[in-house]
Formats: sequence, C-alpha cells, structure tokens
Amino acid sequence: MGRTCDRVDVEEFEVAPRALQRLTEVITYAVLAVFMTFFLSPAVSLVIGLVFGTLFFLSRWYDVEVIDQYMGKKKTANVIGTVRPSGDAKQRLIVSGHHDSAFNMTLLHRRFVWLMPVLEFFTTVSLLAMIMLSVYALAKGAFVYPFLPGRLWTIVLLVGLCGVMTSQIVRKGLVTDIETEGANDNLSGVAVAVGLAEHLRAHRPENTEVMCISFGAEEPNTKGSQHFVRKHLETLKAVPTYVLNFDMVGEDGTLRIVKKEYEVRARHSRTFVDFVRRAAQGSGIEARPGVLPFGNTDATPFSRRGLTATSLVRLDSAGLPGHWHTIEDTIKNIREESLRECVDLALAVLRAMDAPAAAG
Repeated sequence: MGRTCDRVDVEEFEVAPRALQRLTEVITYAVLAVFMTFFLSPAVSLVIGLVFGTLFFLSRWYDVEVIDQYMGKKKTANVIGTVRPSGDAKQRLIVSGHHDSAFNMTLLHRRFVWLMPVLEFFTTVSLLAMIMLSVYALAKGAFVYPFLPGRLWTIVLLVGLCGVMTSQIVRKGLVTDIETEGANDNLSGVAVAVGLAEHLRAHRPENTEVMCISFGAEEPNTKGSQHFVRKHLETLKAVPTYVLNFDMVGEDGTLRIVKKEYEVRARHSRTFVDFVRRAAQGSGIEARPGVLPFGNTDATPFSRRGLTATSLVRLDSAGLPGHWHTIEDTIKNIREESLRECVDLALAVLRAMDAPAAAG
C-alpha cells in the first residue's frame, strides 16, 4: 500500500497465536472434569464448572485475555494505510480485512458444519445441568457420594456423558496443526482494502479520511483489531468513524451486512447497516442485512467500544461461507467478480458518506 496511500504504518504487537484453540481444549477438558468430580464431590464439580464457564464467557464476550497470559507469544502486525481527503477531514472510513489464516478444522467442512450448533448446544446444556445438579446436592446438605436420590443418577449419567462426548468431538474437530492457505478467509478482505486504496490514488475523497487496514491475529479471537482499537480509541472517537470490515468475500454467494454476531454477543449499528444496504442498492449491488450464528469478525472490537461498524461476509443459499477453515481455501476458488463487487460496494459507501448526508 506504500505506493497508493499517503501514509503506511506497521504496528507490531505480541499475540498467543493459538489462544482460541487452547481455550477450546481447556473448556472441553473442564466438561470432562465436571462430570468425573461430580461422583466424588458436588462442591468440587460446581467450582470447576463455574470457573471455566466464566473463563469462556469472559474470553469470548468481553475480550478478556486469560489463557493468553500462560502461552508463548509471537509477534505479528497490523498494516495501516491512510488516504487523506482533498479537503478537511470531517469523518473517517476504515475498510479492513485480516491477513492471518486459520488451521484446518474438520467440523467446519461443509458436510459437517451443521453439527457445530448441535454440539455446542448439547455441551452447554450438559455443563449447565451438571452445575445445577451440584447446587441441588449441596442444598440437600450432601457433600460426598451418594448424595442424590436414586432416580436422579440415570439423569446425571446421561446428561454428563452427553456433554463429555459432544465436547470431545468439538475438541477433535476444531483443534488441529494443519495450516490453511486462507485465500478466502481472509486474503479476500485484504484484497478489497488494497483495491480501494489503489482506486483512491487517482480519486481522492473530499472530506473523508480513509484507512485501509490489514489486521493480524484475527483467528485467535480478533486480537489485531482489539490492539488497534485500544491503541487508537481516542483518535477514532475524535471524528465520526465508520468501519466496513470484509471477511470471506472472495467466493460465490450473496453479500450479507452483519447486524449481530451471536456467538460473541456482538451487535453492530443498525443505522450503519441500513446505510450500507442503501448504498449497495443505489449501485445495483445485492447486499442483505443478516446475522452471523457462530464465529466473529474484526468489526466486533469496534462496536463493543461504541464505534460504528459492521462486517460484510459472502454466504451461499444455505447461509454458509465458502471453504471456511479448510485446506480447500485456496486461490483457485476466488472469483475476481466477487472481489470487484466488494470494492465497488466500499466505493459506494464512501461516496455516500462524502456527500453532505452523514452515515449515522
């Protein structure tokens, strides 16, 4: 981006690259520990369940780095290209993707991906049920085996074994050492940011500063965008800032403007989602508001800190992205037309923002 932007910054930071995989392993082993210790002491089982359940939600819902502190760190970087407007900078548009790729995850192959919500549901329900049964046993004043009426032991065994089995399937299906090329997830998003920067070299906006960013370390739970937001929060809030993040947009399918990311409990600006939809519609681009049922994107750290953001993902008729976290995620599956459409959409949003009407 050095030949196309007025300024390029490379901001290095340290990250535990496998933090999310380690978190997955820890939680699945915690489910096993909750089940096994229940037969020795419901108090111990309860403590394990509460501690590791809280750990999971703090990590996924509130970006608290707990596991990361005990893991080896490596350096990565965010690459930030800035294009200044021809006039005064009254607002800012960030167009972004991420350059790190994921490990191959068997459960996210297209023939298995429908199992993910099922496995997550049964694992979660099992853990909650074991916690409640532990509380019930303690409320009865029983602290060691046997501490439950006989009719409940069948329920305990079935619920506990269900959680153990589903959690271990999740562990085996998500935690691997096989690297992927990451062409769609997410060099496609980086290509859109670079393509926009190249266009702006000869078509500078009037009153909107544009930052084209490639984030590092998105896969370990959006660490690159978290680092960027923490470092620049004051600057980002100094003028109205809007974030248009592109993720998995290089294959076939319809563009979805993400309103919510359910797994990490993220909500993006409804006003901006509608603004992007109208900008797309005005340029003859099909882009529908939608939700992301699992996974998360680099828009989340911005929205969580009160900034206006959304992500664009491309999903097929079944609501699935193309070749997600698989070894088939290669350059041969990327469509030039899909990337060009995303650059056109980013330009449509920029033109609408640079006009007198604000994005909201």
